[in-house]
Amino acid sequence: MALKEHLQQSGSACMEIGPSVFLFTPSDIALFPDTPSLTVEDYLKTGTDLASAVWLLDESLALPDALLDAPPFGSRPVVFRSPAGPVLGYSLPADLLHFLLNGYRQYASYFYSLAETVADAVTVVDRSGRVVCWNSPAEEVYGIPKSDILGRRIGEHFDAESLIIMKILDEGRRIRSTYHRPRPGTHVLINASPILDKDGRIIGGIATEQDITNLVRLNEELSTANRLEVNADQGDPFVSLSGKGEAMGQAIRLARKVASADNPLLIVGETGVGKEQLAITIHGASRRAQAPCLAVNCGAIPAGLLDTELFGYQGGAFTGNETGSAGKMELADGGTLFIEEIDKLPLDTQAKLYHSMQNRTVIRSGGHTPVSVSTRIIAAADKDLLPLVERGEFRADLYYALNVITIVLPPLRERKEDLPGMIQLYLREYALQYQKPLPHIAPEVMLALMNYDWPGNIRELKNIIERCVILSEEDQITHEHLPRIIQDEQPLDVEFFEGTTVRREKVLRTNISENEELQLIREALAKTLGNKSAAAKLLGVSRGTLYNKLKEYQMD
Repeated sequence: MALKEHLQQSGSACMEIGPSVFLFTPSDIALFPDTPSLTVEDYLKTGTDLASAVWLLDESLALPDALLDAPPFGSRPVVFRSPAGPVLGYSLPADLLHFLLNGYRQYASYFYSLAETVADAVTVVDRSGRVVCWNSPAEEVYGIPKSDILGRRIGEHFDAESLIIMKILDEGRRIRSTYHRPRPGTHVLINASPILDKDGRIIGGIATEQDITNLVRLNEELSTANRLEVNADQGDPFVSLSGKGEAMGQAIRLARKVASADNPLLIVGETGVGKEQLAITIHGASRRAQAPCLAVNCGAIPAGLLDTELFGYQGGAFTGNETGSAGKMELADGGTLFIEEIDKLPLDTQAKLYHSMQNRTVIRSGGHTPVSVSTRIIAAADKDLLPLVERGEFRADLYYALNVITIVLPPLRERKEDLPGMIQLYLREYALQYQKPLPHIAPEVMLALMNYDWPGNIRELKNIIERCVILSEEDQITHEHLPRIIQDEQPLDVEFFEGTTVRREKVLRTNISENEELQLIREALAKTLGNKSAAAKLLGVSRGTLYNKLKEYQMD
């Protein structure tokens, strides 16, 4: 047969006879008899078992997704064909299985690396509830090692009926930023979605859970503590600054160290991060505390007036005033001058400021006589000044004079751990200012405030807390009191609470069963993020009564 010679020389051959496709490789030479009179076509018509399986391949997709419905495999090579008709290639079954297995392992590596990269707990279950993924944060949140849960049904470790990930297997709906209490003492903010196959059938579920247990407990503690007198050491000005994070803690530590010195300071941070408050605190902790602490905002004063604002003007200049007027540099003698948005200061005024700092003198505009001053300069900018220096937009000599010590304040979005304490601080401040009872923050409000990015930083936070205190009713700040932009970013998940029996008109009564009472308490605690004060209000009982019930039902 000519086919045998072709296989020996070219390596493979593909033939189509009727609906069948035949693919031969050199290893198939022994299949053909040495009968010159027998044509290949005639031989193959009698040997249809030599036909290859044909697998349609969608060239618009990447492998292995490009492989459409698999044909039944035999022992022959698999031929890949375009839906349009042309043969694209072939593979031996063993090689194909090896390729698919490697592809599966590669996709699995991507998936598990992603699961281990995120900071939230990740849980994936199959259609039966068997756990197929359980990342390291999940181990930390729940205290369950992977070896004890992978391959097992999730209901072995949790109440399956209360698990959201099991509910989505039945309901098929996505859940976003919803409070969940998967087990007593653990509070999470959950995002969950069903996993669908190519036909839209639910084959599993995935959930990511942000552990907010500490936030819930802190909210509860602060709600109790804010009704007590704070016995802070009022002699320490830094008491008014809070910072649990490393960046803010480092800034406060540095500020403490330099407070007693007289050298210039540069504070860098976004608008609203508290640069002026830090400058005032540093002044209050210095030996200049009894002298004036004045401020100039270079972005709020026309450039032509900044020279006069800083250095004053000599008598007889400008208006004919014989006595003239001292500028802020002179008025702050012995104390501190805080210069905000110093990058907005004109270059000629920058030169005059540098000269004044170096010589400890001031020359008023229109005058010639130096006036000795001892004023400490604390400057602030919302961005690094060095790029401005490199572009010639800020004087290098002034930059290096100010940059003896630079304190960088992080934006509020990078210090979320400080938010609960700051919120309670401003609640007390504005409740006192407006002569209102100290309001309680509903759990959904606290979650919304924690998840917001705070582009306006502390200034925006104070404005929003002031708004909430003004609008609050019945000593409660609710979701509707928040600005629309925050409400839209953290909407209330009404569907999640559908069917709950807890409402304001539902209270604990003496004529209900223990099971009904226990259910009411559980739902109240779930709806209030574990906040016992809010749960007691929801149930219409005193906080003490609720504590007694929790102890009775061993729910502490």
